[in-house]
Amino acid sequence: MAFVFLPPKYAMRIASQLSLALLISCAAAGSSTAQTPPTGSKASVLSVGKLHVPGQRYENGYARHYDESCSATLITDNVQAESSALIISAWHCMEFYRDTSKPLTFETMSGELRNANLITSGGSMYSDWALLRLNAPLPFPAVLNSANNEAATTLIMAGYPRSTSPQIRLIPTVSDCLITGFDGADARSDCVLQRGASGGAVFSGSNDYRYLGVISRGDGESQSVYVPLARFRANISAYLESSQLP
Repeated sequence: MAFVFLPPKYAMRIASQLSLALLISCAAAGSSTAQTPPTGSKASVLSVGKLHVPGQRYENGYARHYDESCSATLITDNVQAESSALIISAWHCMEFYRDTSKPLTFETMSGELRNANLITSGGSMYSDWALLRLNAPLPFPAVLNSANNEAATTLIMAGYPRSTSPQIRLIPTVSDCLITGFDGADARSDCVLQRGASGGAVFSGSNDYRYLGVISRGDGESQSVYVPLARFRANISAYLESSQLP
């Protein structure tokens, strides 16, 4: 099932988004050098990449192949970690991934590519998250918010629109938005992103830019709904621990 993120009206937020985009662009340009790694919101947003999914659907008895474009986030729960091989995306991005001979691919803002394998997931739109492992680690993982500090006064969301060309490495973001309620066990916010942001990241704007959850769906006009990290942290904890073993 496809959930649509249409172009939002950025009138009140365009200045802050452009400033963040310029900072991110500079950070990405220097990510392959020996410069000091970016910190704060720049480092968090650098953890978000594109997830390319080779999908397959059956129509009138025939298989139709297509590329599903979503977002995903490189994650860790170790504040000292400089790299990680684990990413979080949305379950519905993998719903039609049937031909496992074709690899899932994670692409960073700087254009680095990694193949990915699905490890575990929520299994439905009612638990719309998925954990994948890359075939080699990448730098700048987002740090998961601590279990005992889940409060956030403002949010930052980041994800890639499907229309983004390979030459454009800026990640559209929405900042200074708020939690406005709940949709079942998921959180509703006034953040709005474009289609393709599914699987992208929700960060705290007030708690060291920690990772708070995964973008699931939205109406394209006034809200986005995300799956809070607290809903699936226990499901991924064993994989996080094993990834830290030498």
